[in-house]
Amino acid sequence: MKYTLFTYRGVKGLRKVEETHTVVPFVFAETLKELKKRPNSCIEITALIHFLRTAPDNRYSAYINLREMTDKTTIIVEESIAQEALSIFPLLFDKVEKLNDPDPIEESQNDGPFLLIRHPVYTYDNSSQLERIIEYTNEKAIPLATFSQASGNARNEFEKFNKSAELALMDLTSVSHAIENNKNLIYLVETFLNVFPNIRIICTTSQVDILIEYFPLYIEGQRPIKEILPEITELGEETTSPEKTKCVTDLDKNELESFFSSFEHNLIGHGFFKQRLKHTIKNFIALNKAKEQKVLSIFLFGASGIGKTEVARLLANGLHEDGYLAKINFQNYSSQDALNSLIGSPAGYIGCDHGELSDKIGKTKIGVLLCDEFEKTTRPVSLFFLELLEDGKFTDSMAREYNLDGYIIVFTSNLQSESEYKKAILPELQTRFDLVCEFEKPNENEKRKFLELLLEKAKQKHAEAFAKFTMTQQDEEYLLGFDCSALSALRDIKRVFNNRLMDLFEAKGI
Repeated sequence: MKYTLFTYRGVKGLRKVEETHTVVPFVFAETLKELKKRPNSCIEITALIHFLRTAPDNRYSAYINLREMTDKTTIIVEESIAQEALSIFPLLFDKVEKLNDPDPIEESQNDGPFLLIRHPVYTYDNSSQLERIIEYTNEKAIPLATFSQASGNARNEFEKFNKSAELALMDLTSVSHAIENNKNLIYLVETFLNVFPNIRIICTTSQVDILIEYFPLYIEGQRPIKEILPEITELGEETTSPEKTKCVTDLDKNELESFFSSFEHNLIGHGFFKQRLKHTIKNFIALNKAKEQKVLSIFLFGASGIGKTEVARLLANGLHEDGYLAKINFQNYSSQDALNSLIGSPAGYIGCDHGELSDKIGKTKIGVLLCDEFEKTTRPVSLFFLELLEDGKFTDSMAREYNLDGYIIVFTSNLQSESEYKKAILPELQTRFDLVCEFEKPNENEKRKFLELLLEKAKQKHAEAFAKFTMTQQDEEYLLGFDCSALSALRDIKRVFNNRLMDLFEAKGI
């Protein structure tokens, strides 16, 4: 026997159904028990249909649960996916109708295992408030987690606290951002909320409407988080605006020319790269202002110590002299949990460290990010940067968004050739880089120019020391004329120069 599948439209439509029916969600195994006990149940299957799209192996199990239905059972689904529900359960349903049943379900259903008590979403406004909430819940031993891995470590944490804690919090902000393109999350979240009825949902105020739309059986309305955390303090509006990050896109025409002049003077050699970089940055500024490109990405490869990392330092100094440069060394990001280390563990707030990228972007006021030894990282990290270069922003494990609009991201690698680069770097990511260049070892003339630059900077840095003696031609030759033919790394040449400089100061009695 086949049955009619009934539909409703949106949250308002579901609320109208609830005026005459006690609606319960589909839950594997539990729905089977529910229908055997109360064949006149009203079961909502929208989340189930979204889940079965990506998990078709579970369709037979869902069918086993639902085949216990009778002509007294009411199965409802959101109107927009009703036809898909028919195609998934052709043995159960043969037609679709809009629900218009004036007869209420018997009140005896209220003692069922799915008795739902809807709660509001408790809201906070910004990342500063979230930080205070995390601190407060840690102080009071109140479980607080994201849903990133609710079936894994976060589930274990909630099970540990569930028996003793009167209150547990789950931040669904990250779910609200992901759910439009990943609707199987609806069923996973609903299942979790069924298991842990003492959980209260929190979310940023801006995302509340999305959660109400997708979880109408569990959520109704919104309230400020102070209602469930009344003792919490420092949740007022942010009174001061954070210092704006200085980006290359903020420079006017004269500042930009000065920026290029300083960069070209201080990076020895690599003439072709400097020409290409100037052209690329000018294009980026124009595209960024037209909102066509968020981030400028540069990938440099070649031998160690020949100026790749220096590129990022010089770009940063050109924006803010001696400012903090955000740098991630990907030599430390080769393990399976590398992405967790980068943006924070997805297991939940309990015992969760901040990610290194989140921390360093939050600390810097310069729109330059250095990703050193990038070839050593993992595929998940590469895919993360693929998305970051496209969107110009990322969300960490605590659902805080970081906007890198206007940033220059410099990726460096010790890969020795273009063929090694093509093998080691994800092909999709290769297409996202705006400028890729191989750095070559310096020739003898470039080494000499580098030494002259070192002496120029040393005279600025140690002006008092140099003022105490007159440098002779012999002194200068001692600092600049030593044989460095066996040295190809500029950092090695710099080390020898600095040692000789200290020896010279000592010889002069300084």
